[in-house]
Amino acid sequence: MSAALTVAAVIGVVVLAGAAAYGYFLHSPSPAEPRLSAPVTVDTITVGDRTRAYRAFVPADLPPGSPLLFVLHGSQQDGKTIRKATGYGFDKLAERHKFAVVYPDGYKRGWNDGRTSAVTPARKEDVDDEGLIAALVERFGRRHGIDPARVFVTGFSNGGQMAFRLAARTPERIAAIAVIGAGLPTPDQWAVTEPKHPLPVLLIAGTSDPIMPYEGGEASIFGFQKRGTVLSAEATARAFAEVNGITRRPISRPPTELPLDGSGDADGPSVIETRYSQHGKAPVVAFTVSGGGHTIPNPDYRFPRLMGRTDHTLNAPAAIWEFFNGAMEADAPPPPQ
Repeated sequence: MSAALTVAAVIGVVVLAGAAAYGYFLHSPSPAEPRLSAPVTVDTITVGDRTRAYRAFVPADLPPGSPLLFVLHGSQQDGKTIRKATGYGFDKLAERHKFAVVYPDGYKRGWNDGRTSAVTPARKEDVDDEGLIAALVERFGRRHGIDPARVFVTGFSNGGQMAFRLAARTPERIAAIAVIGAGLPTPDQWAVTEPKHPLPVLLIAGTSDPIMPYEGGEASIFGFQKRGTVLSAEATARAFAEVNGITRRPISRPPTELPLDGSGDADGPSVIETRYSQHGKAPVVAFTVSGGGHTIPNPDYRFPRLMGRTDHTLNAPAAIWEFFNGAMEADAPPPPQ
């Protein structure tokens, strides 16, 4: 074989190996988009001197006074990405349960969360993401009659850290938060005040998360690009339980009543629900996904394998909405006698 043919053969092997590695570690098959009663809209809103983009699904004939749910993406994602990464689960829930769901785009694909070590452009330029959420609540109240007292925030990774910031800085604007793949910053890492106002909180964390350490410590991008220290998943839940005034011991068990898809492999990650609850106190619920990665558990979408294992037994969007719906019922006035 000539030298040229040898080089060509080597290049071919390298290309094939690279393609195989990409297909295995980085590729994610796209789930089918659901048929909805109204189109998903793409729009912009001006906050200060910046034009911000967002996607939204508002079901046809949405009743006045319906809830509003924000879904905040992770770093290097956008509203379109997180909508797909949840398996379009929030759209389907919004259709079924009649609420509006909004997927805002972070500034240059990131959020100005509350950590001193955050390196997103939004953090470096001190972008007013709190103002973005407030402006969108006002817009959806004016256009669609949503109830400003029933505004919920779900965040993944950097978006989860943004949800923590909103809980700390503007708790009067939101009714509850759900956070996936993020731990509370350690006290020395807070760039803003820590959460001090009782609020219902749901947390989902994977024990094998390669970015956000389940046991706490230094968050990083696969060991590089340090992102500051965070509390462990358990300490994060306990911190919110303390803020909420819960003194009872938590109860841990496999989830039996929350929505499970049931399609996961028998040897796949197991899920444990730990519930911190006490009469008259805002609850804290933490899901631990054994072997789960930096992913959102759901039945319809698999994250790139580079991010770790995606659990398909827990339907995170459905569990989150069940939690938010329970928070609304707990706050509802008693029926007249």
